Amino acid sequence: MLLFFLIAILSFLVQLFLPWWSLAIVAFGCSYFVGKKAAQTFFAGFLACGMVWLLMALFIHFSKGDLMTDRIAELLSLPSSSILYVAAFLIAGIVGGLAAVSGFYLKSIISDRKAVSA
Repeated sequence: MLLFFLIAILSFLVQLFLPWWSLAIVAFGCSYFVGKKAAQTFFAGFLACGMVWLLMALFIHFSKGDLMTDRIAELLSLPSSSILYVAAFLIAGIVGGLAAVSGFYLKSIISDRKAVSA
């Protein structure tokens, strides 16, 4: 639960100033330091990053109107603009989840090497 909130808050703050892929760096770093289990870190990164992108997309939609989302949905030949929100959630979730589990596995590799050499 701590990892979820940590990734969500930090990735939201970092994305205000840096590009979209900065959420992967945040998920990687947070799970490297806080992650306990591989599945837990993947789902925390998946849900946190996905929720951040979904909430940001919905905020833009409601503050600016649905003109942009309708045009993008029409450009991609989608039946509804709501599919864009599902796609945004899944893309950010997969990026965040894979980055988070990569950070966890890097930590486990480093700790295994320290245990073997000691």
